[in-house]
Amino acid sequence: MLLKLLREPFLLYETLGMVCMYYTKRSFIKIAENLIGKFGELLSLEQIEELRTNAMLIEQFTYDVCSDMDLDAPDIKFFLKPFDTGKPDEANCVAKICVLSFRKLSDTGFFEQVEGTKERWRKLREEGVEVVDFSGAGISFACTNGKPVPNLFEQLYSMQYPHDAKMDAFRVLDNFDYYMDKLANILLPYANRLREGMPRLMPIYKSTADMWEQSFAKMSGNQLLELIRVDPANMITSETVAGISLFFFNEIGYGYEPGTNDNISTMYFGAGVYPEFTMRHTEKRADKLAEVMKSFTDPIKIDILSRLFHEPDYCLNIAQKMELNAGNMSRHLTALYENGMLLKERRNLRTYYSTDLQSILRTFSDIQKYIKVNQQQ
Repeated sequence: MLLKLLREPFLLYETLGMVCMYYTKRSFIKIAENLIGKFGELLSLEQIEELRTNAMLIEQFTYDVCSDMDLDAPDIKFFLKPFDTGKPDEANCVAKICVLSFRKLSDTGFFEQVEGTKERWRKLREEGVEVVDFSGAGISFACTNGKPVPNLFEQLYSMQYPHDAKMDAFRVLDNFDYYMDKLANILLPYANRLREGMPRLMPIYKSTADMWEQSFAKMSGNQLLELIRVDPANMITSETVAGISLFFFNEIGYGYEPGTNDNISTMYFGAGVYPEFTMRHTEKRADKLAEVMKSFTDPIKIDILSRLFHEPDYCLNIAQKMELNAGNMSRHLTALYENGMLLKERRNLRTYYSTDLQSILRTFSDIQKYIKVNQQQ
């Protein structure tokens, strides 16, 4: 597996992350303090101080650049207002659907990314599109490969997501070039300011890139795969490209880009993310263990695990087999994946899930260790 770390900021994505944080009035400093509260025992004092310092610098820069934004302007509200999903940390919006649904770590220039985004959606529609899920990073799509599916409106309408959000998503996706250009015009002044002011932030960017480069050098292939939760069989011949993000401060993302000759996997790490607390299957705390164990009290999730142990499958297909709503099935799969019970891989532009029996066994082992340690205390 070839890993390449990109050291140039991706201007469109960074600008979007910056303005979204400003619009929602979320605080980088508060996020940093929450991270320290949860994971401080895994960090050195120097790392804790660096996390706080970086958060303050990024937050101050965001307010300096975006202070003249008219938060009540109709176009600003249309693109940046978060959808009301009842999940305060999700923060999806029309702008993220336009951009992050088609993120690709290739072109770094602002307009190159805008045009690349439009081209990726255009090709997907030509090939036939299947809506997989809404998330905090836009919408996940897959190619139908000729399989008949409902039209885009019907697919979006069937998802378990707020009605207004689904209507806005269809509105922009059905006339994508127009809305993408409109969003680009809104973001461009802030992108130019970000480009001009980036030297102020480059020390953070460089230190984050250095940290991850050193961490990657020390990781085995299996540890890296564990970090990004990918089936090793999917990565043997893949090139993996990693990028660093300042304004998606506490996010770690993974994507899979099927190419004509090679399968390109992509990762990105926020400046507030450290390898120490992103590695999977570290010692689990009691609250996390309890959250994982809830899955074993849900008959539907048990049924999903049993089915996916015998044969990997994708969301819509397993939903049909179990006669469940695709949106609800997506949430079950996401919960099981996030709790370490499923593996996923991309095949022919679909995401296939399979039961990670070894991870489930490790969870029970972690429970046993936790009980023993607390008994000794």
